Amino acid sequence: MKHQVAEWLTRRITKDSFDRKLGQIVCFIAAIPVFALSMWKLTRLHLGEAEFFLGTLLTIALTLLFIILGVLLPIASAVQHQGSDRQSS
Repeated sequence: MKHQVAEWLTRRITKDSFDRKLGQIVCFIAAIPVFALSMWKLTRLHLGEAEFFLGTLLTIALTLLFIILGVLLPIASAVQHQGSDRQSS
């Protein structure tokens, strides 16, 4: 019974290329509202100069994190496939 459940949970529904492209698109699209909403919220709060500056830096860092993740996703997937190909050889 456990083997059947484990086999069912590890089945692939989509191809790796579709998953990679979808993840990349989601990361790029998520960066836009994260930046816009956090900057909008920062301007609505009553913050000092230092707090606003740090909030802006954190907003930019989070936005860049999404963008970098979207760029690195296909590279990491390709490296993972190369490693699995070497193990099977």
